[in-house]
Amino acid sequence: MKEISVGVIAGTPVDSKMGVDFLRARGIEAKAYPVSSSPQEQSRLQILSPKELSNEVALIVRRAKGRGASAVMVYCNSLSAAVDMDVISRREDIMVVTPLDVYRNIAGEYEILGVMAANNQSCAGIERTIQGVNPGCDVVGIGVLPLVQAIESQKSAGDIADDFLLENVMGFYEKIGAQAVILGCTHFSYIKSEVEKISNVKVIDPSQAMCDMIVAGRK
Repeated sequence: MKEISVGVIAGTPVDSKMGVDFLRARGIEAKAYPVSSSPQEQSRLQILSPKELSNEVALIVRRAKGRGASAVMVYCNSLSAAVDMDVISRREDIMVVTPLDVYRNIAGEYEILGVMAANNQSCAGIERTIQGVNPGCDVVGIGVLPLVQAIESQKSAGDIADDFLLENVMGFYEKIGAQAVILGCTHFSYIKSEVEKISNVKVIDPSQAMCDMIVAGRK
């Protein structure tokens, strides 16, 4: 594998570290660049201060590049939906990969998709991305910031699945004919195995596909 150094930008220190750990487990050097200190702060920035957030992300990308990053992975769905990463990528002349790139590539494969995200802005961004490629796809999303907070508090995945009635959530998606459910928050990798235990609906986690794009050097 060619030498790659990746700057991992995410909403909080927890998901930034999750992204770094994911890449390092696959032999890719990475450094974390969290944008905020908590899920609540991150959500407020995305909804109430998008210009400030965009400027901050651009500065972080520049800083990561200056420290030797050859690519940037935005390990955060809601951040990807709130900031135009393609504009920043072109301006800073560095590859920036986000979960939305993954959804764009798979959009044509589905007619009905469920989305579990951190907030409704993230759901809207994922829906816009998918329907921009496949206008006929129905995207049915829910934003669950308290689920992110539970993961950050390090509750067990099994307890979280019980507390948030994820069996009912997945049952709803199965009932409406969803062919897959997107884990539209990178925190939710933490509960992926629990979700797969309680439902036969396909679960889509964009992490590996983002990693593959970085290694290939193309989206």
